Amino acid sequence: MDILSLFCCLIILIHFVALYLNLKYSANIRFFISQAILGYIVIILNIGYHTLPLYLIVTMVIGCLLLHFKHKHLFQERQSVLFIKRLYMLIFKVIIFMVACAYISLIPNAINIIFLWLSAIAFSALYTFLCFISTSSSYLNTKHIKHFDIIFVLGAGIFSEQVTPMLANRLDQALTLFRQHPNAHFIVSGGKGNDEPISEALAMRRYLEAQGVDSSRILMEDQSTSTYENIKYTKALIARTYDITPNIVCITSQFHIMRALRFGQKLNLKLNGVGSPTPYHFFEIALIRDFLALMYQYKLLLTIYFASLFLICALTLWYIPRF
Repeated sequence: MDILSLFCCLIILIHFVALYLNLKYSANIRFFISQAILGYIVIILNIGYHTLPLYLIVTMVIGCLLLHFKHKHLFQERQSVLFIKRLYMLIFKVIIFMVACAYISLIPNAINIIFLWLSAIAFSALYTFLCFISTSSSYLNTKHIKHFDIIFVLGAGIFSEQVTPMLANRLDQALTLFRQHPNAHFIVSGGKGNDEPISEALAMRRYLEAQGVDSSRILMEDQSTSTYENIKYTKALIARTYDITPNIVCITSQFHIMRALRFGQKLNLKLNGVGSPTPYHFFEIALIRDFLALMYQYKLLLTIYFASLFLICALTLWYIPRF
């Protein structure tokens, strides 16, 4: 058991290091879910043998330190420091919940299995969230995309006919890529919500035109109202416009990019991803929301994992007092 756990943790650690170094292909949604599964295997093994997942805890600490070193600039600005404090406060609450459930599970009673199970789920969530943050942040520093025909920009809510700062960040990231590949075309995707004066696609198109992009290089998808529809309707637009499937790079906020790529997988639209910066005043909420939304896309995997966790908890705490 120790050898298998150690082997899994070494692979996880290698991925954390690769993400820290921004190695080619390290920011990959398939690698992310594989890394999560390896951690789940370690957790199940340790519960089964009634031991703490020390190897995984050490690996998580190293991964967290690498993430801090990589983004040490966050400690130099007031808004980003406040974001880190808010994020760590949320994480601290989850840790308190996890420890409390683990402690209650040590007390012989009829429901100690449930508390051990909840503690394991909380620990699994912390581990997976660390993997999510490490991977999504690496999309912000992607330097390896060399060949693409289309720069596909996902929309975000607007309150006037001007793009919001977050949407402007996405478009600025797209313009950076466009300057490197001036033969590329844009697809801007986003419909008009009930509280929006114009479609997000039109607002994005106007922003790009104001930055000097020729209107003939901009295609609009202005019917979508969700990320899934962004990908679905854009796939249909590409099929109508191109005879051969082009190389596509998808631009959205770094917290959001993995969910967009997951929908690309599900809809068989091959996408490379590049993330853009996010304003810090709501960043922790955006991270947690998109983390939960992304994991929901793997609900079959999580159902199997949670059921396996419950079974191993029941086998570990086989004695239930009779009253």
